[in-house]
Amino acid sequence: MYWLLVLVTFLLILAIAWHALRKIKVGNISSRYVLVTGCDSGFGNLLTKQLDLLGFHVFAGCLTQAGVESVKSECSDKVMAIQMDVSNDESIKQTIEVIRKKVPAEKGLWAVVNNAGVIGSIGPSTWQTRLDYDNTMAVNLYGVIMVTKACMPLVLKEQGRIINTASIMGRFAFGSPSYCVSKYGVEAFSDVLRREIYRSGVSVHIIEPGFYRTPLLDRESYRQKVNNKIKQLPEDVKESLPCNLADMMVGGRDTFLEKVASSKVNEVVEAYIDAIISQFPKSRYLVGFDAKFIFRPLSMLPEWISDWVIVKMLP
Repeated sequence: MYWLLVLVTFLLILAIAWHALRKIKVGNISSRYVLVTGCDSGFGNLLTKQLDLLGFHVFAGCLTQAGVESVKSECSDKVMAIQMDVSNDESIKQTIEVIRKKVPAEKGLWAVVNNAGVIGSIGPSTWQTRLDYDNTMAVNLYGVIMVTKACMPLVLKEQGRIINTASIMGRFAFGSPSYCVSKYGVEAFSDVLRREIYRSGVSVHIIEPGFYRTPLLDRESYRQKVNNKIKQLPEDVKESLPCNLADMMVGGRDTFLEKVASSKVNEVVEAYIDAIISQFPKSRYLVGFDAKFIFRPLSMLPEWISDWVIVKMLP
């Protein structure tokens, strides 16, 4: 009993000490440079604005010129919006050249936030083509890998950090096959990289959000994706499908999102911010009620239980 009390006391002290350490923030924010990808909308756009308010120099990678103009109009001169396609090696190269010219010679990148992502192709695995997987992986996985590789010399120079956006669906797979495969890949790449550069002074962090109501989950965009995918199916497959299948899929998705999706997108932004400014950031940030209390526990259960539960939850 005595040793149990000692152990509990020790663990309590350890937990309090770790909590205190996690409150310590990095200094000299006004002289630090951060690259964020996927800033046209959603998490990336909100993160850029928050980093601007905190005083960071920010390179905001936007896929579209409209996104560039929007960021420019809403942020200070410390934010530089750049048109950047993370699925294109030449675009990544051009972005790094711009960053090298802008960052002082003695400085590097304090943080690279690989936020850009796409939802991927819609429908079951039997509907998916090689191109569907290629298009999703090009942004969600290869984009993360190639941006990280291109930025690594600047991050090593600053002994900064790499922050990669995965998903709870990178731990517990269901739904879009190509999206899940890409996010599992982000998890694997991040784990390998973290151990690979362990002694370099650079740290690697993974953000694992649950479901949030962002433009990525836009209802009309989803409906269009469903209709486009159905049109591409072979004729014999289309003939076997209900004529109102698109309505059924959109309605089922809406019902599922009503159960789990959160509108508190600031939770994900706060996780990003902590990974950037905490002196002792977490290696993984599990974000959202559904991620923490539904899907993470499901991933730890025997498959015969988790499969039954998720099939009951899905439309």
